Amino acid sequence: MFVNAAEVSFEAYDVLIVGSGPAGVTLAKRLETHGKKSLIIETGAEDFEGDLQDHYSKVYAHGHYGEDHWGLHWIRAFGGTSAVWGGWCAPLTARNLAPWPITAAELDLYYPEAAQILGRTTDFLTYEAPFMTGFAARPFSTSDEPLRIYDAYLEDLQQNPQIDVLLKTNVTALFANEARTRITGLRVFTAQAGQRDISLEEGQELVLAAGGLGNAHILLASRSGGDVAVGNENDQVGRYLMEHPHFLYCARMVVAQEMVFEELPESFGSAEPALVPTDDLFEQNGRLDASFQLLEQDVDLEDHVEQYIVRALGGSARAYDVWARSEMPPDPLNRVTLAEGHDPSGMPRLRANCVISGDTLRTIDTYLRQMGGILAREGKGRMRIDNEVIYRAVEGGGHIMGTTRMGDDPGSSVVDGNCRVHGYSNLSIAGSSVFTTGGYANPTLTLVALALRLGDHLGESS
Repeated sequence: MFVNAAEVSFEAYDVLIVGSGPAGVTLAKRLETHGKKSLIIETGAEDFEGDLQDHYSKVYAHGHYGEDHWGLHWIRAFGGTSAVWGGWCAPLTARNLAPWPITAAELDLYYPEAAQILGRTTDFLTYEAPFMTGFAARPFSTSDEPLRIYDAYLEDLQQNPQIDVLLKTNVTALFANEARTRITGLRVFTAQAGQRDISLEEGQELVLAAGGLGNAHILLASRSGGDVAVGNENDQVGRYLMEHPHFLYCARMVVAQEMVFEELPESFGSAEPALVPTDDLFEQNGRLDASFQLLEQDVDLEDHVEQYIVRALGGSARAYDVWARSEMPPDPLNRVTLAEGHDPSGMPRLRANCVISGDTLRTIDTYLRQMGGILAREGKGRMRIDNEVIYRAVEGGGHIMGTTRMGDDPGSSVVDGNCRVHGYSNLSIAGSSVFTTGGYANPTLTLVALALRLGDHLGESS
């Protein structure tokens, strides 16, 4: 049910969830199956309101992405960033998860249900087909009607006795006990009533599901009577900020007519064809992953080079434009920090520092050169690489990850393998901020799978 901030009894809930996006709502629905009652707390309104967005999602920026970039992917409204999700899905693979404190097998248990929640069959989770030496076909699952939390869950949550939703309420701070082992309360702000401090009872759980920026923001702003922020006892909150650098039209290949993707099974659904490097190339290139989307185009018969390639291939060929998506290595210097100024609730603004390293740019360049070299050596075509796009026109996918990363070592992470903040008995985090590494895959599928896993952990352990 949707509840009023002035009347809600916070002590009536087993779990308080901050954020109403895919992670928060998936978690609440999973806890419902365990008989747990949840309160979802959302800064935004039921519908998107531009003033709220402007007031609460302003981010100062340094590095490769400007101020507008971050706010566009930190949506303050019921449903969170599902409102702008493009609908692309791909799982993280075993090689992507190798640095994580959980195994691929553990996450694979939840991927099928996550796919179903997002309106997909499970065919794409394991599909891989040969395409060319060094690169396999692994398409993205796509949708013309991606999940919108508002459309999928509004009616259910309006009448669900186990899940309540509190809108236009901003969580501005958490309070910890003196030993920093438990969250004892939180501060909320509404425009009507101002600030209000809430106590957490023994046995109550708190989960931050406020997005890649929001989770770190709340922790960094929670000084709890000292200079060190809650959960930041080892100065790790906000670090390891990651995006997925995108390189649009970074190359073009003209190849033999037979170089075409296998027809996908009808049950696969909508898809975008893409190539991924084999494990051998992945290892050669420093274990940094990438995906190369191929967009079929007409051969340009007025281009003398393409004319030559067509003749060399026997008079018939096909052309593909290439869009690359890259992993960013986790770098502690890429981070969000508190900045000058405050939002209407009194929280300090955020500053995002995100610099794409030369290693990332060179890796995309190298993969493309390897792809082009293989085509040439095997007599299957040629590739033209656009240096300007790779080194001077990088874009982002709006995939904000890593700011409360998962790990076994509190000295280099914020949460453990169960998404529990190190040292705290009742504070967990859901969402892409816990990603140890990002791979190349859009994060929504994985964050939903992790929310299901967290729901089972909290539901079964308390």
